[in-house]
Amino acid sequence: MLPRAVLAVEQMSLIRVSAGVMVMDIELRLLRSFVAIHETGSVSRAADRMACTQAAMSMRLKMLETEIGAPLFLRRPGGLQPTPRGAELYARALGVLSAYDEMISLTRSRPPRDRLRLGMPDDYASGWLGGLIADLGPAFDRLEIELVCDLSANLMAALERREIDLALVTTAARPAGTTSTVDLSLNWLTAPDWAGEVTLAAYPDGCVFRRVMTQTLDGAGQAWRVGVQSRGQAGIFAAVRSGRAVTAVAAGTGPADLTERVSAPGLPALPPVPLHLVLTEGAAPWTKRAAAALSDRLSARASA
Repeated sequence: MLPRAVLAVEQMSLIRVSAGVMVMDIELRLLRSFVAIHETGSVSRAADRMACTQAAMSMRLKMLETEIGAPLFLRRPGGLQPTPRGAELYARALGVLSAYDEMISLTRSRPPRDRLRLGMPDDYASGWLGGLIADLGPAFDRLEIELVCDLSANLMAALERREIDLALVTTAARPAGTTSTVDLSLNWLTAPDWAGEVTLAAYPDGCVFRRVMTQTLDGAGQAWRVGVQSRGQAGIFAAVRSGRAVTAVAAGTGPADLTERVSAPGLPALPPVPLHLVLTEGAAPWTKRAAAALSDRLSARASA
């Protein structure tokens, strides 16, 4: 909200400069009264809107014109007509009042939020984040989740730098700070019309999924090559949708338009991989609650 507040100050400064004199800040009550007069075209109707007397409204208009140093309305048979200075002031006053009202509303009504910095690879996020939020129940109303999607190795580095508080990662060794570990089943992911070509779409070297795919294919004597390498899920799934590449995903996390296969000709079944839930040292209570909810969800998946 700071940019809007700054904008309101800048707009107020423009109002003062346009008057050609340096004066004290214009009271918001005077601006609101002016806007009411401008919109109703009448001092009496504006007084009714503002729940004050006509004399008080006339006095406010006179005070504002004194501050501006110029008349803001001309009296016409059909009512008050804004002068060019009045029309200019009206446009700027609306912005000032809107920014001020929004700032006050947020300050008074916005409940405090607990910030949860959560990291996981993007394929886990797309498959499980919605369920995690549902599992948090009413606790989610107090949370603001900052989600970081990256490779597991990068997430572990972010945990060490305390840039995130909780991470869901797949690494070869069990990391320090792990609160729970489950074995995660892997499936091959192909296009529905995949023709049997074993060309891989994979994350960069160091990814456990990539290593499992290549080692499994080598163990089966199946020729393969990496056709597409991407640090993001979007690039990998786009390659699979072409029908020319395949990849591995956690079982049940593949998009609906692609096909998960336990095995297929040229694609031997993949072994499970460990999935670790890692919590930073000294985590806040809300982070621990989120870790417990995520741990329960992962345990349920593993036993299903």
